[in-house]
Amino acid sequence: MINLATLEENKVTTELTQYPMVWIGETGDGKTFSMNQYLTEISPDGKKPLFVMFEDRHKKIPGIMAQRVKDISEVFSIVSQFKNPAIREKFSCVVFDTADKFEEMASRYTAANKEVEIIEDLNFGKGKRYLNSIMGVTTELRNMGVTVHFIAQAYTNTNIITKQTTVETKLKDVTKAQMFHEAFLVGLVKKESETSDERIITFKKTSIFKELKDSFGLPDVIKVSELKNAMEKSFESIDIEYLTKEKTFMEITEDQPFETIKIRGSELGGLLAQNGYLEEASNILKTTIGTHNDGSPKMFDSLIESQIDVAKVVVIKLEELATKYKLL
Repeated sequence: MINLATLEENKVTTELTQYPMVWIGETGDGKTFSMNQYLTEISPDGKKPLFVMFEDRHKKIPGIMAQRVKDISEVFSIVSQFKNPAIREKFSCVVFDTADKFEEMASRYTAANKEVEIIEDLNFGKGKRYLNSIMGVTTELRNMGVTVHFIAQAYTNTNIITKQTTVETKLKDVTKAQMFHEAFLVGLVKKESETSDERIITFKKTSIFKELKDSFGLPDVIKVSELKNAMEKSFESIDIEYLTKEKTFMEITEDQPFETIKIRGSELGGLLAQNGYLEEASNILKTTIGTHNDGSPKMFDSLIESQIDVAKVVVIKLEELATKYKLL
């Protein structure tokens, strides 16, 4: 029920990390290094950005706080841990790096879950809906008050007819909707020159850079090292501390055999059923694994070893449910 008596005046935050951004760039342009440098600089004292990494490139970046993920279940595990206020307090924001690899992983998970080769094999746009559901974990983070930024790969394309060159992403529309709709800034990172280590960024949308976005009226081109100062001019009385501590985010999941995961899932399902939560547990199985022709949920026995990622996600959701009712 809506209660207007509790409605409060909106206040614009001056904490710059709370304004979602998307940074795009071509390979070797320093997207991850530059965003970590900027977000670390503007993060409140005692916090750093957490980079959810889908590749190993972060290992060459000193001081970055990054967690490598290898499948969608590990992404769900991170999101689940952020429900703990102590974890949310640890980080200033979350960066998905790269959105391209996240989309690729989510597509593989969706295809394996629905037993098709590629999500395009699913009829009537179902593939896009399923993919949107998986990519929606970023919305779940936002609903907890966690700011989510993205890094994406940029590509230079030349139209063979018009000869016009554009620089843009190759992401699916559902991914762009998740990223660009919430973003206040969409910027293109480039090297200042071939001989310089300095990176520059532009948020100015043009016929060449069609996907860029600027909500703050920033200069057309800014050195990344000067971006903080440029942003501060848009916000009065901002007080940002610099961070020097380096931290390491602990490993989230351990590799477990497929049979072990299935046994754990069956145990959790039995525990929930015995305590009166069969319907909620069944809904998790229905929405994650699927249903039989009679509408009953498919069980763990219906999963094959190539669907281990699906099994992990079910276990995470069942554990959350069991924890909610204090059964664990």
